[in-house]
Amino acid sequence: MELAVPAVPAVPDPPSIAITEKGETGEATFGGALSFGSVAALYDSARPDYPERLIDAVLEYAQLPDEARALEIGAGTGQATAQFAWRGLNVHALEPSREMVELMLDRFDGTDLNVTVTETALESAELEPAAYELVYCATAWHWLEPRLRWEIVAKALRPGGTLAVLFHVPMWRETVLRPELDELYRQSGAPLDKMGPMLLESIPTVKAFGADWVADQPDPELFGDMRAIALNWAVELPAAQYVELLGTYGDHIGLDADVRRRLFDGIVELIDGAGGLIEVRYSTFLLLTRFTP
Repeated sequence: MELAVPAVPAVPDPPSIAITEKGETGEATFGGALSFGSVAALYDSARPDYPERLIDAVLEYAQLPDEARALEIGAGTGQATAQFAWRGLNVHALEPSREMVELMLDRFDGTDLNVTVTETALESAELEPAAYELVYCATAWHWLEPRLRWEIVAKALRPGGTLAVLFHVPMWRETVLRPELDELYRQSGAPLDKMGPMLLESIPTVKAFGADWVADQPDPELFGDMRAIALNWAVELPAAQYVELLGTYGDHIGLDADVRRRLFDGIVELIDGAGGLIEVRYSTFLLLTRFTP
């Protein structure tokens, strides 16, 4: 699905991780983007790559020259980094977590891919002005300071350059095991009413994401030709891989260790008893715009 995104009033932000204090009920606590470093290896193995069709869509939109320079914001362990670098881009990746950076350096060590990595957040990065034909961010845009992110991207892009933002949105609730999973969350002591993405009764549409993105810009004159694309897909996971995936999300990382162990043990038993596999459906969103100063 692809559509042009008009300038319309803001819609609510995409659901984000609940950040609370841990109390007697075992509520989840999470320290923000840097806390993903505590599960860096698990994140690297459990999180899925981005659909190749969407990477192709970025390049088709951007019409980049050979060996174009790309800046990646919040690169994690380098999954999207590799997908763009394999297409011949010179990628400079920014990542604030040292653990993530170390895994990324291991990933690209000994390859002939043109990838450089800096351990820094976007907001504190020292970037060459007007140096990049493409700036992209994969499932990390929401961690950035809202006004500064647009400002910094505008300074980093060359005129006519492209900003691409990707989001994986797991549709956790779309499973035949939903009632049983809900009961496991309650029995384990996990706060089902505060578990972030596990609560979504319906997934925000790509149009809503795109409209919010338009309204988020502090200076709409700087960016134009906005596009929004959604791709729905699914994967079947065995029980162990499913709980590993859950363990990379902030609301589950922040659970009390005993609560998380009870929850995950129960989920594994449930999935194994239901045939050994659970389908995880995703909607992956791609937002595109061009820098037009």
